[in-house]
Amino acid sequence: MHAWQWETEDEIAREIVAAALAACERETALPVTPSAIMHIDTPTHTHVAQADTADLIVEIGGHRFRGEVKRWAAHRLRELVHASASDPERLLIVDYLNANAAQRLAAQGIQFIDTAGNAHLDRPGLKILIRGQPRPAALTRDGLNAPGDKAFQRKGLILIYHLLTRPELVTASLRTLAAESGVSHGTADNVIKALDSGGFIAQGRGGRRRLTDPRRLRDRWVTGYAETLAPKLELGAFYREATDWWGSAEVTDLSAAWGGEVAAARYTGYLQPELATLFVPRANLPALMQRYRLTQPPAGRPANLRLRERFWGDDAETDTTGLVHPLLAYADLLASQDARNADTARVLHDRYLADTHQPA
Repeated sequence: MHAWQWETEDEIAREIVAAALAACERETALPVTPSAIMHIDTPTHTHVAQADTADLIVEIGGHRFRGEVKRWAAHRLRELVHASASDPERLLIVDYLNANAAQRLAAQGIQFIDTAGNAHLDRPGLKILIRGQPRPAALTRDGLNAPGDKAFQRKGLILIYHLLTRPELVTASLRTLAAESGVSHGTADNVIKALDSGGFIAQGRGGRRRLTDPRRLRDRWVTGYAETLAPKLELGAFYREATDWWGSAEVTDLSAAWGGEVAAARYTGYLQPELATLFVPRANLPALMQRYRLTQPPAGRPANLRLRERFWGDDAETDTTGLVHPLLAYADLLASQDARNADTARVLHDRYLADTHQPA
């Protein structure tokens, strides 16, 4: 690798760029020469494309590219395609893309490199497509983490969800916060400390806490939910021909609640659901399956019902309506990476979330 000077001291960006360029040089055996004035782009509004404020010029095998650094790329595909499709000179320098995400970007003609060595470069005399490289160990350690990232593990994400949906818990004692979110006292303490170090929480007089930027915390939670929490909640994918029961509040007697497309359709009237998501306590799963006669999808038919484990505590509104909080519906819509759902997420955000997650 070659050395270069940075005009900013953004450690996350430096780690991502250095790792991605080294991986590109290693996997392609081409010389890589960067010269940088750069800025890392992280989403402050998950559903809105953000513009980078400076350029990173990279020369790969004699071809010059204008690079842009993007974090959490796998969950921003629609945004990345929209922002990059009209600019063939742009090279996305990203943290990590799995094989499917890499293929989707390559199919749209988007050029990229990541820290694992996955790459798509398409210039006259330069045709490279590398995908399927495993996630680097550094991404699961502290190497590319920002202060506060340790809060966004499974238990931390559950606690943060309660902070975002029940603002009164922000000032509650650690004991109360732990009890209401279902985590241990020690976990609650560690998560609050991590959020403090990341600038998400500030301590006032008498140790009274406040969220410094709920919108930034929300957007980081949405990313963490898709990447870390949602996969651990999966109870199975099923099929039932009839869909007239989707959205019914009768599921509340099993402490279940509709999320995703069904909840969004109820909240906005803007979507015809094609895939239902139902959150249910694991202990009530057998009763739910028996009541609705859920089966595995027949041959040639995709699943139309996804079951996930309920991860939040008592919620009077959810336990009456049978609908998850708008924040959770919003997160599932964005995680689907479906353009139709992304449009509905924007409507859901503007109606239910925009005014509730403002800086204190």
